[in-house]
Amino acid sequence: MIGLRGQGRLNVAMSLDQVAAIAQIAGSVGIVLSLVFVGVQVRQNTAALYRNEHNSTMAQWTVIRMGIAQNRDIAELMTTGLSTENAIDPANQLRLEQLLQEQLWASFHIWDREQRGVFAKGTYESAVGAYVTSLLATARQYLVEKCQVRGLLSSVRCGRGCAA
Repeated sequence: MIGLRGQGRLNVAMSLDQVAAIAQIAGSVGIVLSLVFVGVQVRQNTAALYRNEHNSTMAQWTVIRMGIAQNRDIAELMTTGLSTENAIDPANQLRLEQLLQEQLWASFHIWDREQRGVFAKGTYESAVGAYVTSLLATARQYLVEKCQVRGLLSSVRCGRGCAA
């Protein structure tokens, strides 16, 4: 028996078994509290990762859009290359194809992250859906003949030339 006394007022006698039981209960409460803390930390970390993934993907898309908006050469290349009236030389055709593939790849990343639940439903449509659909309709000879990303193309319903 262990005697616990506090200034003569409290006289509690406990056995080692009782002290061990109290210590075990206190340890169990500590473990439960630490697991709750870890769960909260994991949830906050996951939310931060989703935000970073969203910001990174949108930053990639912004680079492409701003490249077109700020560089007249790229804007003219797209305008001339996508019009059916004007033919462009092979070097510019290659540049245009690379630019279009980059746009398709960046939009695929947005679509893919929406499908995996990283982005909210509707992010793809609000961010690039209408633009990519219009681009695919305009650039049919470049993209539809080379449908490499069937899931994306069927999801934007690019028309008769791109059967998924």
